[in-house]
Amino acid sequence: MTIDSDPPDSPGAVPDSPVTTAAPSSLRKIFIGADGIRAGWRFVIFVALFVIFVLVIVQGVMRSIPWLHEIARQAQKEGIVTPQFELIFEPVLLGLALLTAGIMSRIEKRRFAGYGIPLKGAFGKLFWQGTLWGLGFETAETLVMYALGGFSFGSLALAGISLVKFAVLWAIGMTFVGLYEEFLFRGYVQFTLASGMGFWPAAILLSAAFGGAHLFNPGEGWVGALSVFTFGMFACFTLRRTGNLWFAIGLHAAGDYAETFLFSVPDSGLRATGHLLNASVHGPRWLTGGAIGPEGSAIAFALFAIMFAIFHWAYPAKTNQATPHPAGQGQ
Repeated sequence: MTIDSDPPDSPGAVPDSPVTTAAPSSLRKIFIGADGIRAGWRFVIFVALFVIFVLVIVQGVMRSIPWLHEIARQAQKEGIVTPQFELIFEPVLLGLALLTAGIMSRIEKRRFAGYGIPLKGAFGKLFWQGTLWGLGFETAETLVMYALGGFSFGSLALAGISLVKFAVLWAIGMTFVGLYEEFLFRGYVQFTLASGMGFWPAAILLSAAFGGAHLFNPGEGWVGALSVFTFGMFACFTLRRTGNLWFAIGLHAAGDYAETFLFSVPDSGLRATGHLLNASVHGPRWLTGGAIGPEGSAIAFALFAIMFAIFHWAYPAKTNQATPHPAGQGQ
């Protein structure tokens, strides 16, 4: 049996020294939270890095190669896009967005797959399901316009080898458009802002930015931008239900492909070379969208409402997961 020399409260006992931890400084609390750098600052760093990369690399290359500068000028000033534009600029911009997110993933020590485009399932079932939805949406919209007297298919503008060539080039180009725009607006930034403010507030903010960015297209207008905002919200809905961006990427790519190549109408105010049909639109702007294209039509908003309802039924929320991932239902 052992006997303590001094009970804890006896006069001769020496009390344990209290363990003190330095309180975080006010400045540190502004930048650092429980999970590391705060979401708002991570978003700012991502945007700043991406803009710097674009200014240094893309602008620098365009200044040194005149024909690239001319392709970009046609798109930005005249509203004319070509397969060359999509196959050069979209992959470069996608690469810079992925590079920036990769840098942030190293800083934050997070898995890159959590930002919405995991390699597992890449161009798999969800992508092709989204592709069918995108083609179906634009086909339904065009047929309604045709039935109401606002669209004429016209004659074929391409044949033979040219038809095959442009069909393939536009398909590849629009796939890059879907990858780039979905990842830029609903990949890293959606994941990051959702971790700070919640999924749907982040979705609303970024979809508004997505619509606003399209206002820089020649021929675009506020109705078209509102339609793009609605598309962004639907894409976020698919992200929430499926857990990644592959459905939205297929939807986005196929929708742009159908507008630009198959039905040969303006897409967000942009007109394309090398399209399938000598199509024309006529009638009131609420029906056709005018220079904006079908996304500026009232038909688009009605179809979006139907799509939300069908998707809600076809892809029910997963109730067996405890805490949804900030970017979706869990990665």
